[in-house]
Amino acid sequence: MKNFTIHTLGFRNPVLTASGTFGMGGEFDGLTDYSKLGGITLKTVTPRPRSGNQPPRILETPCGLLNSIGLENPGMDEVIRIIKSEHPFRAYDTNIVFSIAGETADDFTRMADAVIGAGDIDMLELNLSCPNIHAGGATFDSDCANVRAIVSSVARLDFPFTVKLSPNQDILGNSIAAEDAGAHALTISNTFLGMAFDRKTGEPYFRNKVAGFSGPAVKPMALYNVYRVAQKVKIPIIASGGAASAGDAIEFLLAGASFISIGTMNFVEPDIAETVADGLAEYLREK
Repeated sequence: MKNFTIHTLGFRNPVLTASGTFGMGGEFDGLTDYSKLGGITLKTVTPRPRSGNQPPRILETPCGLLNSIGLENPGMDEVIRIIKSEHPFRAYDTNIVFSIAGETADDFTRMADAVIGAGDIDMLELNLSCPNIHAGGATFDSDCANVRAIVSSVARLDFPFTVKLSPNQDILGNSIAAEDAGAHALTISNTFLGMAFDRKTGEPYFRNKVAGFSGPAVKPMALYNVYRVAQKVKIPIIASGGAASAGDAIEFLLAGASFISIGTMNFVEPDIAETVADGLAEYLREK
């Protein structure tokens, strides 16, 4: 079987869980055998605590899910305190990927340095599809120059990291910029934009009007994004978007991905990532 590596970090297989769908790991204790996975990606953490968006936050759609969670989390300082005092991730026999989202460009390097110093973390995910408060709420990856600056600064820390990009921005240009700036991997991609309306009130279902759309319905679009990015970059791609079976994961590998991230389907089948890993292992043995 082939080796699965990002920078200096090796993985037992190419199957990961997606940020925001697997909590901080403990929520799936007893439901998933972590030793069967390449890694788990934790819920994105921000510099300061966030209470998240006002409800409603989630709406199921045919073959998909709309969410407007709002990155609810206790903030970086509290999470780092827990890591240092309680070491919650040492019990998980897999790689731990810590996802961070800054409020300013400078936050990413500061947060990355703090996470590395806390220990027990194997890789970082830079969530660049979050809002930049100094740019009127535009996402960090709405400007390739921002992507280049943030990635180059974190790359100096010489710690494995992936850059999570939005399909709602220039994902091809941002991927090239991230690779040029020293990214070790790319996560392609985050959720697509979507809407729903309350038929009784005639108003948008979500307070923020738009929400993130994920699930099996987005797979063809995610597959296309992975394919076109893979034509332009040489670093590993972590495919994220709609994978619901080992067959889906195989398609992402054929499109050029090196890893597959399972997201929304974790809510439907808590052990789906383990099932996909088993199916992929059989496929790769045959190859």
